Amino acid sequence: MKKILLLFAIVLIGTACSEDFLDRYPKGRWHHGNYTPDNTLDKGILVEAKLAQAYGTLRGWPFCWANFGMNNYTTPDVEKGSTPSDGGDITQFKSLSFTASNAPIADYYSACYNSIFLTNEALALISALEDAEAVKNTYLAEALFLRSVMYYRLTQAFGGVPFVDKVLGQNEKTPARSTRVEIWQKIERDLKVAIPFLPTRKALLTSDNEGRATQNAARAILAKVYLYQKNWSASLDLTTAIIASGDNSLNTPYDQIFTEATEYGDESVFEVYADEKPVEQIYMGSQFAQIQGIRGIPNLGWGFNAPSQILMDAYEAGDPRKAASVIADGDVLDGKKVRADAAGYKFFNKKAYTKASERGLYGRPAEAQGTWVNIRVIRYADVVLMHAEAACELGNANEALAKLEMIRSRARGADNALLPKITTTDIGELRAKIHQERRIELAMEWERFYDLIRWGEAKSVIPNFVTGKHELFPIPQTEIDKSEGILTQNPGY
Repeated sequence: MKKILLLFAIVLIGTACSEDFLDRYPKGRWHHGNYTPDNTLDKGILVEAKLAQAYGTLRGWPFCWANFGMNNYTTPDVEKGSTPSDGGDITQFKSLSFTASNAPIADYYSACYNSIFLTNEALALISALEDAEAVKNTYLAEALFLRSVMYYRLTQAFGGVPFVDKVLGQNEKTPARSTRVEIWQKIERDLKVAIPFLPTRKALLTSDNEGRATQNAARAILAKVYLYQKNWSASLDLTTAIIASGDNSLNTPYDQIFTEATEYGDESVFEVYADEKPVEQIYMGSQFAQIQGIRGIPNLGWGFNAPSQILMDAYEAGDPRKAASVIADGDVLDGKKVRADAAGYKFFNKKAYTKASERGLYGRPAEAQGTWVNIRVIRYADVVLMHAEAACELGNANEALAKLEMIRSRARGADNALLPKITTTDIGELRAKIHQERRIELAMEWERFYDLIRWGEAKSVIPNFVTGKHELFPIPQTEIDKSEGILTQNPGY
C-alpha cells in the first residue's frame, strides 16, 4: 500500500504538466479547485496521493537534517559529529548562535507548512468524496492527524505560528501568528475528532497498511501537547488509554528496537516508512540513518549526531542500553573493527547502525548507507515514561514507580544485578529519576532539548542558553519578509 500511494503521488506530479493546468494554477501543484466532474483522476486516488506526500515530509531531508540540529546538537548529550568543516549551517546549533537566517531552520519551517498545505488539500477533497462514510472518516482522521503532527512540531519549535486550515488562494496572505495556547487548542480539537476513526496498529498490519496513523499515535501526540501545558490529568488519561489498548508493548529487547526485523513492531507507536528497493525506479528512502552512520570503516554514513562523552558518563554502571545505543571507535561489529576517520569524534549512534546482513538486500547498492531505515518517531517507551511523569506530578508515586520499573526491567533483561529498582516515594527525587530515565532511554531521539525546555532545566544544563530567548527558535527571516509585516519575530532575534 505504501508503494502504491507513492506511485500515485508521482503519477499526479507527472500529470501536472498540461498547459491547461499551468494556465490556472502554480506550476508543479495539483489544486483541488482544478477538479471537474469529467476529470479522469478519481478523488480517492488524489486523497491518497496528498496523504502520501504529507507522510513523505517526515522522512525528507529538511525534516531530518534540521531535527538533528534543533533537537539534539543544542544539548550537551550530542555532538554535531562528522568533520569540523562539514555541515556549517548546523554547527550554529551547538553554540546556540543560530539566527533568523539559518537555512535548516527555514527549511524545517517550510517543510512543515508544505505538509500542512497537502493535508488541507486532502481535506478539501475528502468533503467531496462519494465513498462510504467510514472511508471518508478514516481519511479525515488521517489528514487531521498529519496536520496536527506538523502544528505540534511548529509550535514546539517556534511558539505561536500562523494557523492555516484551508488551501489559501493565490491572492490570500499568510495570517498573523496565533498564540501557542491557541495552536494547542486547535491540535486538541482536531485529534479528538480523529482518534475514534483511526485504526489500531495491529489492524494496519493485517491490511498491509503499516506506517499510517493509528489511534495510539494520535493519543500520544495529544498527550505530549498536554504535557507542555502541564495538564497532567489529561495526559495521564491518554497514556492510560494507550497502555490499556494492548496495541503496543515493551516486549522487544532494547538492542533490537531499531533493526529492520522489528519495523512496525510492538514498540512502534508512530513510525515513518522508508525503503530502497527498485520499485518502478521510485525513491522512497530517507537519509535519516545515512546522516548518522559510521564515518570511517565501515563507511556507513557521515558521522553526524554523535553521542558525547557527557552522555556516555550519564549511563549507570552496566546499563545495557549504553552498548545498544553507542558505537565506539575500535568496537567489533559484524566481525569487523570500527575505525573512525580523522574527525576526532570517538562515538557513533548505534540506533542508526545497519547490520551487514541487511546491506545488499532487495537490490540495495553495495555501499548502502541505511536509506531504507524507518524512522521511529514515537516509541511505546516514550509513552510509558510520559505516563510516569504525569502520575508523579499528580502525586501518585506508586503508579509512577510501576511504570518506571517497566522501562528499567526491559533494559536490564535477565541480569537482575543491573539497574536496581527505584523505590523512592519522595516526589522531588522521583521526578529527577524520571527525567534521567527519559534522557537515557530516548538518547539521541529528538526529545532531550524540548524535555529540558518543558522542565525548566535548560538554563542549568545547556551552555550559552539565554532564558527568554532560546526556549524558541527564530521565525525564518525569509518568512517575515514575505509576509510584508504580518509575521513578528520571537524575542531575542
